[in-house]
Amino acid sequence: MRSICRLSVAFTAIFSVTVPVTVSATNGYFPIGYGTNSRAMGGTGIANPVDSLAPASNPAGVAFVGTRIDVGAEFFNPPRKVAAANGEFNFQTPNVGASNVREAKSGSNLFLIPAMGGAYKFNRKMSIGFAAIGAGANTRYNADENFFQLTGVPPNQPYGTLGVQLIQMQMLPTISYRLKPNHAIGLSLALGVQQFRAYGLGNFGTPGSEADFQFSSDDSNLTNRGNDYSYGAGIRLGWLSHFYKKKFSVGAFYASRVYMTRFKKYKGLFAEQGSFDIPETYGIGIAFRPRQSITVAADITRILYSDVKSIGNKHPTQSLGDVCTRPIDADPVNCQPGNTPVPSSRAFGADNGFGFGWKDQTVYKIGLRYQFNDKLTLRAGYNYAKSPIPDNQLLFNLLATAIVEQHYTAGASYALSKNSDVGFSWVYGVQNTQTCKAPKCKTMLTQDDDAFVAIKMKIYALGFSYSYHF
Repeated sequence: MRSICRLSVAFTAIFSVTVPVTVSATNGYFPIGYGTNSRAMGGTGIANPVDSLAPASNPAGVAFVGTRIDVGAEFFNPPRKVAAANGEFNFQTPNVGASNVREAKSGSNLFLIPAMGGAYKFNRKMSIGFAAIGAGANTRYNADENFFQLTGVPPNQPYGTLGVQLIQMQMLPTISYRLKPNHAIGLSLALGVQQFRAYGLGNFGTPGSEADFQFSSDDSNLTNRGNDYSYGAGIRLGWLSHFYKKKFSVGAFYASRVYMTRFKKYKGLFAEQGSFDIPETYGIGIAFRPRQSITVAADITRILYSDVKSIGNKHPTQSLGDVCTRPIDADPVNCQPGNTPVPSSRAFGADNGFGFGWKDQTVYKIGLRYQFNDKLTLRAGYNYAKSPIPDNQLLFNLLATAIVEQHYTAGASYALSKNSDVGFSWVYGVQNTQTCKAPKCKTMLTQDDDAFVAIKMKIYALGFSYSYHF
């Protein structure tokens, strides 16, 4: 037990140092699963706990994984592109060709994502565990690709490189209790830490300047303020039961909203003066074992992005050329026909300020495990979730390109001894392109016929892990 505690403290320190260079946007900005074995099976785990990262999927799962430690890391590569053509303001340096298309690639495309967990079977009824998990989003565009410098650069305001980075980490101390040998409940305390920074968004500030969009309620805390941190807590509850000699399992979990302190340096960007909570999630899962060597698992989870105003609040779709689109100093007299002024209560940072316009997301997961022999176990899976971003909300989401919908997964583990094994997982997120094209779909930039903005993204990920069973 002492060795598990010491390892947990050490790995948490390593995780905290490493996490600022990670990103894991797959199901929205959450990973498809937690740990190498789960990710290899499409992210399933609610009814099929496979290692000590079980609290991330279902706290009750800790009761059935024994005493063990699991450490791992994943190389995550999400190539992303954005584009626009014939927009009302166009990109800063649009091509002169007939299509007038400007395409930009996001930099920072290779990330290292650590993962760890530990579980201890305290007695026949009670088990305790710990897991550290991460999530986030990242984009970075060079200064000549800053597509929000749409009205030109005002004097003494070089907006430069454009991008955002959001890192979320949750530490999950967990306790589970067996009501009966095959039925357990679990509880985790979710301790959250977030890091955020934004840069190159100056065109949305500077109230009173005709060169800017006058969107922010607090221009001095809108962009280029460096890293900021927030902290918070929530809970996770879980239930897991095995039936018919453990051939069939059913589980469910609920993860509350993790209420976070505000990003004070960005209270002019995020709604509610810098509020950015971790969304509430819940789900149900089943697992079927027709024989000891085969497991088929399936999960359905729901992520309530829309309840967090900074994520779910929509932004306008009427033209940026209309002064009534500006929530600060809007001029009702000069509104374009049919439009109404955007109130100051919708400004960036206000109580009901603009967000990314994300919808709630339902995630479907299925996985297969086949124990080939005493040492080798093979895994495969599939994960699907419709993009949470409506087409007419793509403009701000050029900074949050979380549109991949389909994931194919595979992996294996190999027993080095009766107490240890190594594993790997591979994830391919099928390339998805999402477009808003006028006149059927409009953003603030795309009003004229055939004008559009688009996002293209795919994912490659390769993970490795080491497990020790006591």
